[in-house]
Amino acid sequence: MLRKLQMAVLLILCFTACAPSVDSAEDARGGLLLSGSDKSPVKIEVFSDFQCPACRTLFLNTIRPIMQNYKDKVCVIYYEFPLAGHPYARPAARYVGATAKLGSQKAKPVFESIFWRQDEWIKDGNIEAAVSKALNREDFLKVQKMLEEPGTLEAINDDISKELEQGRLRKVSSTPTMFISYPGKQQKVEGYQTYQVMQLLLDPLVK
Repeated sequence: MLRKLQMAVLLILCFTACAPSVDSAEDARGGLLLSGSDKSPVKIEVFSDFQCPACRTLFLNTIRPIMQNYKDKVCVIYYEFPLAGHPYARPAARYVGATAKLGSQKAKPVFESIFWRQDEWIKDGNIEAAVSKALNREDFLKVQKMLEEPGTLEAINDDISKELEQGRLRKVSSTPTMFISYPGKQQKVEGYQTYQVMQLLLDPLVK
């Protein structure tokens, strides 16, 4: 407990005292909007890899409670950053990218299902089993068809590559990496952070 509090204090001090100014024109584009909007006082951008265990833990234990408890006060945007050593990360990202073409409201449950069932598909790469549990049959077949069409698949791969490049330009080298912003300031936070630590950080910013 003491260690967690020490980490929280260090994170908050770094965020409030050392965060650099950010020009709104440099805001990242693309990514999957999971909650909030551009009017939210705080924005959390997450560069993530579906095959990364720490990314799964961050989403399930930290980001989901933030989305539930802060709602429109915090904008959460996820960017694909599949690591070279994770062969199933990019295929998982493709499924989310394809589903996003049906609308973000259909992409969100797929995104969540892939993380929830990571311990299942990570064994053999059977990601479509996780996807099928989050979509009705009609939409699932549409997603499969998109991934079989060379032009659509190329566009989805291009989107993933753009998000990867965006991460590299922002000096992302590992996952998960978060960029937490509020008017005029931004802080890069690497690695898993507990909900309790993030709560200590966010509460003063959304009041």
